[in-house]
Amino acid sequence: MHSLRPSVLLAAIFAHYGLVRAQCPAVWTDVAADLKTTFLDSSGNCNDDARAAIRLAFHDCFPGSCDGSIILADECTDRGENTQLVDICSTLGDKATQFSVGTADLIQFAAAFGIASCPGLPAISVKVGRVDSSTANPTGQMPLPTDNATTIVAAFAAKGFTATELVALVGAHSAAKDLNGNALDSTVDDLDTNFYTETADGTAPTSLNSDISLSNSTATSADWNTFGADASAWADAFLPAMEKLSLLGNDEASLTDCSSIITEAFA
Repeated sequence: MHSLRPSVLLAAIFAHYGLVRAQCPAVWTDVAADLKTTFLDSSGNCNDDARAAIRLAFHDCFPGSCDGSIILADECTDRGENTQLVDICSTLGDKATQFSVGTADLIQFAAAFGIASCPGLPAISVKVGRVDSSTANPTGQMPLPTDNATTIVAAFAAKGFTATELVALVGAHSAAKDLNGNALDSTVDDLDTNFYTETADGTAPTSLNSDISLSNSTATSADWNTFGADASAWADAFLPAMEKLSLLGNDEASLTDCSSIITEAFA
């Protein structure tokens, strides 16, 4: 009797018990192609839509759940904290309808695509299959740019994030701009660690008060300085923290991995 190769044996076991992994729906390849034209400027650099998409993922998830309610329940237009996101909410809402995909999934897919569009970090994993909701998440959950480190650390702890994960996630501000369109570091087209060093030493084009507080607080300054000095350390902390954020309020086991779509789009 011939023995089965391990890969064949595993496939047989998975099939017998109904454990075959679902494949990413082909429509996401079309979504990726569309987002590539939306998120890159004529020079191939990430643009303000890509930056907004990264931020939108946080604003959808952090108040309660990654459920698309920031678009579907009009949180984008009804809440002052989302003023800068109205355009990207409209853009992604239209694309969800155009491609017949979930709004919650598209928000997280677009954020992962935005991260890939702004060079500097490895691609993050992205999964689809969330349930959309038109019920608004609770108000008063989002940290403010005027908050101090103590308040922000407490807000993230309440959502299950450590201070290290918080500081890693804030590094996305490397490719961000303030409400007046001013970059938060000197290399706004890249996701790099200049944001950490320039915020800490006061050389950034502009800085949020919340970021300045995090850079010098005893609770967060050690991680801040570590990430500023070591891009690999930041990447190693940012990727799992961002992936954790994208799953808030969702059962990861019920989702389908579409990460390869993004890596293939930038291959």
